[in-house]
Amino acid sequence: MDEELRALVADEAVVLWGRVVNLHRALNTRMHADIRAASGLDGTEFEFLLRLARFPGSRTHASKVAARMGHSSAGTTKLVARLEEKGMIHRERDPEDGRAFQVALTDAGQAALRAGLKAHIPRLDTEMTNRLTAAQRRQLQDLLRRIDPGETTTTPGPDTR
Repeated sequence: MDEELRALVADEAVVLWGRVVNLHRALNTRMHADIRAASGLDGTEFEFLLRLARFPGSRTHASKVAARMGHSSAGTTKLVARLEEKGMIHRERDPEDGRAFQVALTDAGQAALRAGLKAHIPRLDTEMTNRLTAAQRRQLQDLLRRIDPGETTTTPGPDTR
């Protein structure tokens, strides 16, 4: 391997990105299995419900949830249809724009989200949270917020567990 390629492979940003990818892959595999076993939801379905639950009244336009997930509108349409078919969400007219629809969590969606979170949180604690001090967790939140392309503000937000 020549020196230029050796330097590129060892580039700090490339190495850091590799650590992020490895961490994400390892944790995702473990956590998705827990979530599926507890709730019957796949990772994307669970994430959609989790993000939807963070909106006021647990309702908003599906496109807003998808934007926070980094999903395309085509993929979101299929995801919303699946979740609606499973009874996890329902569509309702937007009270401010009668031409548009919002999605909202159903009781079944809340129950599945609750079950998934009850399985998810202990795994998060074991695999991540308990390995860091409170100060390290705050620092990690701040660092991730700084580089998250989906963040629109630099002010501290709620725990995004």
